[in-house]
Amino acid sequence: MVLLAVLLVMQLVRPQKNKSPIPAGKVFVDTFKVDERVNTILAVSCYDCHSNSTAYPWYSEIQPVGWLMARHVNDGREKLNFDELPGYGPRRIRSKFTQIIRQVEADEMPLDSYLWIHGNARLDEEERRALLDYFNSKLNP
Repeated sequence: MVLLAVLLVMQLVRPQKNKSPIPAGKVFVDTFKVDERVNTILAVSCYDCHSNSTAYPWYSEIQPVGWLMARHVNDGREKLNFDELPGYGPRRIRSKFTQIIRQVEADEMPLDSYLWIHGNARLDEEERRALLDYFNSKLNP
């Protein structure tokens, strides 16, 4: 009975949602001239954790799942936020693009914990190549 009461009280404490009126990645796409194919890959595999607007599934309304998801999104945005990237200086942008390339090459992104529930976010070889080609072209124009 006590456990049920605790679970019910937990539902009252809700994390802040990561929602922006500007679609995820729009500023990045406009600034860096991202083609539709690459943007689609980023939208499916990256923007939920690395932008100012997350698409929340129904189960994020259940605590403590919502808290865990909020922490995961906040950590991801802290490391890389595509919506904030255009405001960075050239050196920091170059560093972020280099990190993206390294992590895509090493198959470190998207995280396995994200892929457990979002299997469609897994990058296949063609998608991986498209991302690598795009970010390398921005480093070596």
